Amino acid sequence: MEDYKEKVRAVYESGREASRAEEAGQYALEFLYTKKALDPLIRENTDVLELGCGGGYYGLHYAGRCKSYLGIDLSPVNVAAFRKQIDARGLANVRAEAGDATDLSGIPDGAFGLVLCLGPMYHLNREDRRMCLRECARVCGPDGAVALSYINKGGAIAKFGFAAGWDKLLTPKIDECVLARGTDDVRTDVFFYTMPEEIEADARDAGLCVLSSKGLDFLLFERDVERLDDGQREVLFHYMDLLHESPSCAGLANHALLLCKKTRGVSS
Repeated sequence: MEDYKEKVRAVYESGREASRAEEAGQYALEFLYTKKALDPLIRENTDVLELGCGGGYYGLHYAGRCKSYLGIDLSPVNVAAFRKQIDARGLANVRAEAGDATDLSGIPDGAFGLVLCLGPMYHLNREDRRMCLRECARVCGPDGAVALSYINKGGAIAKFGFAAGWDKLLTPKIDECVLARGTDDVRTDVFFYTMPEEIEADARDAGLCVLSSKGLDFLLFERDVERLDDGQREVLFHYMDLLHESPSCAGLANHALLLCKKTRGVSS
């Protein structure tokens, strides 16, 4: 397990995660549609926990709209980058700490009204994913919400198939790794993929009430959106809005967001 954690930390050693959203530009569908889905959940009296906070993109975005915000990340590099921004902006209600999304033993039961898990699922096999979901349910308060992002097997292949060419994606290795085992075909022990039905079942087993899965980035990269003229882009976003709001389409998104509720009386 420790060897696995070190491999995940190494992925973020460069510090680029802190600037990933900025580098992606204004048409980064993953970030745009994550915020669209999360906006209704953020309230001024809400204590928010984000697991896999990276360099603090969402924490900085929502700091002024919630009561408190705690970001936890496995990577010390990401935590340091987030803390630097917290200090620079003088955000008294925001903190960043190093930690493991599968073990939140330092956090009391029901401590947060909203639990965001916006990265760990990318790096957890199914056993560890279930551990993480149980911890999310435990630290979420009664009637609180849990939102977690994940990578789809089907959506990843669709997006990269259009970008790189289907001849490069329809290979025995993709079949074995991505489709059969739910792992990346290159970094097989660092990136893990799933599908909405599987992760929804795991969330229910953890004691959460599943509300919906929402696709975030369908088919196109930011550069593809940038190439469109304003009229085409307007139609594209109407199309993306339609797909985003349709749970039946979530599995064709590269990244998707699962929205859950922690109901009273549910044991975690």
